[in-house]
Amino acid sequence: MIEAVGKSGGAMPEPRRLDLALLPPGRGERFYLDRFMSEFGEDHDGTALIDAPTGHRLAVSSLLFTDHKTGKTKIDKEGRAPYVPYIVKTIQEPDEIWMRAGHAGDLTLYLLARYLIGDKVTGIVTVFKAAGQVWEGWSGYQTTSMIYLESKRTQGLLYRDPKR
Repeated sequence: MIEAVGKSGGAMPEPRRLDLALLPPGRGERFYLDRFMSEFGEDHDGTALIDAPTGHRLAVSSLLFTDHKTGKTKIDKEGRAPYVPYIVKTIQEPDEIWMRAGHAGDLTLYLLARYLIGDKVTGIVTVFKAAGQVWEGWSGYQTTSMIYLESKRTQGLLYRDPKR
């Protein structure tokens, strides 16, 4: 059945409401990186290795918030810093995990979740790229566009939270 859902797209699980506060805006990048990495038992410049529900080994680090062209932080890009607690929760407990192959044959995992934050449905996207034996964190951000979130749900559904 999960293969059929993966091919059809199916509906995402309903958004969940969590008792997580958004972080205050306007703090320095170190504040947000410390808060993010501490949830994985690391310092702001550390790397945590965790297993996704699919068995993929994820390397979680500040690279999720790094512009890969310039090497500069993008944790404040488009207001993502306050959503760090939801980005953490999506990595730890995604609603869905999708795999996509790029044009050059590169593989990407998309860990997705939807939350009710205040009165808005907010999607969280975390992206991991294949890097040998692990999947390296590539990006993490929020979106209120469900059309955009749906655009990440293509090619292959690997996991859907069975409790949802």
